[in-house]
Amino acid sequence: EIIKKIMNADAIEQGFQRIQDHITKFFHDQVGQRCREDVWSYAKGHGGGITRVWEGVENDPLEKAGVNYSGIHGAELPATSVAALKVEPGPFRATGVSLVIHPANPYIPTIHMNLRFFETGEKWWFGGGIDLTPYYPNKAQVIAFHQGLKAICERHHQDYDHMKLTCDKYFHIPHRTECRGVGGIFFDQIFTSSTMEKTREELWEFIEDLGTSFVQLYAPFWSIENRTHPFTDEQREFQLIRRSRYVEFNLCYDRGTKFGLQSEGRIESILMSMPSVAIWKYDWKPKPGSVEEHVIQFYLQPQDWANMRVELSDLPPLYEPMQPWLQILLGMTGLIFLGARYWKS
Repeated sequence: EIIKKIMNADAIEQGFQRIQDHITKFFHDQVGQRCREDVWSYAKGHGGGITRVWEGVENDPLEKAGVNYSGIHGAELPATSVAALKVEPGPFRATGVSLVIHPANPYIPTIHMNLRFFETGEKWWFGGGIDLTPYYPNKAQVIAFHQGLKAICERHHQDYDHMKLTCDKYFHIPHRTECRGVGGIFFDQIFTSSTMEKTREELWEFIEDLGTSFVQLYAPFWSIENRTHPFTDEQREFQLIRRSRYVEFNLCYDRGTKFGLQSEGRIESILMSMPSVAIWKYDWKPKPGSVEEHVIQFYLQPQDWANMRVELSDLPPLYEPMQPWLQILLGMTGLIFLGARYWKS
């Protein structure tokens, strides 16, 4: 018989606060931009949250970003929440961390992450995910991002392929017939009986690993090459058009946004995910054969990123002058390998 330990919800709340602090420190120390902190209380029960928002001015690397923590509980779950979550009315507890980062430079992707825990009566579960929305993608970095997520899942015996597929389906924009970005992983209501008898502690270890690994996953996109990459007015326009698609998804399809609005949640925290600037252009289409067309046709359709190979042509421009030498080196490596096999035989 498997003995399931009961991890206290207070400890989970404290864990989410540590994740928020860890990610905030990255943006303060590595990106070099300070946030505005807003501490608030839950008016309809107990608890509250800490909202940390970056709203950039000229030359700031973060145009709009937020890293939020909340931990609330009450005597009665709102009727809209009871229907949406398919649970019985009664006391509840909800806690988690959510973030959305909209960098100013189009060569640094937008990223979203949400990790949460919910408990009511005898029912409890974890949910969340992380997904990436690049504008001018670096293919090697996109592949590394997905390989990093796969490694996290494998460390905790979670099904990366299933979570990746769920993410692709969830972040699809039906009226645009495209995905919001290059995806990531997404999961909802993972709990003991549906995850091969894992304890609450084991599931929390997966959530905590994903949360603390955010910095490792996202930091490569903040390379000096990306941060200082020059961009044209046309590339800025494409970034803002893609942001409009981001807004469309959040307001039309995102369950978290709709749930927050229907349950009369804290509006400033709910709409924190919106970018500062987005544009809609009537009947906009990318130029045939353009980079923008390739982004939409390839990157915004589901791909098997974690198993994709990085080719020389996928390396950043920094490596372009070295490509002839790299090809020679790869050729020599192949010859040495074949020679070693020949002498062995």
